[in-house]
Amino acid sequence: MSSLSLSEEQAQKIVNGHLPGHSESTVQYVKEIKNDGYSYTPHTRTYMIDLSPNNSSTAPCSCFIVIAHPNPTNSPEYASHTLPLLSTIIHQILSRTDIPIAKPILDTSLSTVPFPFLLSPASPISSSTILPLSAARKAGLLSPEAQIRVDLQIGRLLGQLHGNVQNDWFGVPLLGSPDAPSDDAGYSWQETFTGLLESLLSEFEGKGRKDLPYQEIRGYLSRAIGSFLFDDADTPSLIWFTGSEDDIYISTESKSSSNGIAAILPNVGHALWGDPLLESFFLPPNPSAAFQEGYLASGGKQTIVFPRQKTKRLWYSLFLGLVVLRERSGSDGTSSTNESAALELIKQSVRALSSAPNY
Repeated sequence: MSSLSLSEEQAQKIVNGHLPGHSESTVQYVKEIKNDGYSYTPHTRTYMIDLSPNNSSTAPCSCFIVIAHPNPTNSPEYASHTLPLLSTIIHQILSRTDIPIAKPILDTSLSTVPFPFLLSPASPISSSTILPLSAARKAGLLSPEAQIRVDLQIGRLLGQLHGNVQNDWFGVPLLGSPDAPSDDAGYSWQETFTGLLESLLSEFEGKGRKDLPYQEIRGYLSRAIGSFLFDDADTPSLIWFTGSEDDIYISTESKSSSNGIAAILPNVGHALWGDPLLESFFLPPNPSAAFQEGYLASGGKQTIVFPRQKTKRLWYSLFLGLVVLRERSGSDGTSSTNESAALELIKQSVRALSSAPNY
């Protein structure tokens, strides 16, 4: 598959031709956002575009452009979503919540550029004044008060998502009608989840991958199924799943420090109808007390009450590791730090499952 990138000239064509109110704006800077998070997919790239409006009364601003391969390779059963499905999912989120994710403009015509793209509306931010939340935490840029404020805000957003965006089926959303059941969808979360998990294991086995403990995983899974471990999830909620603090941006300007979240990237490529505990924001040692407060106050429900639910979270961590490993595995046989981290998450989860309670 050919490499995928967006040039300044292509960004200019997209902005002038498709971004409302910016037919004469000038692209000042094109920055590819390197995705080091769980939400990475090999068939898409995300860019932040700094703009200089032609109208002197309009302040400089920026937008995001997500591009995708026009002809992606054949996908496995649980594959990252196409741009049309991403657009449909985002519109559904916006129709049922007030989560501040930008309403995108989808173009699949290939008439402007030789690949489909999602274009977000312009916002009064710039690439030099926002930073991923994960990077801000590592750099110590957040005061204790700011950390509590942001955690509370994220908890509220996910509480809305899980509490308000629901349907009758578990499984992978479908293009056109994400509420409709896909081939692997069902009324039972246990059947749906274990089917998705097994499909990933079979995919790795088919590729001859030798460094995964298949026998142990399947043995522990049989024990979990026999104990109906996953059947306490009875209402399918829309789960971001691979979304993380790498996909949430905050302002680095001191005057905006009280504003919390400045932007959320449209990285919902692995979203599915499932158990809210599957959300990566519940990956231990998270969530924080502030997150939990915001989550429960905005429609979310208590995710861990009994010890067996901690075991269920171990399975979700293992599943997350498998998804990230599949997306990060180089087609040329190379590996990366992210791939090694995913493999370690899988093995840690398997070790913990060996003695985890199912009752």
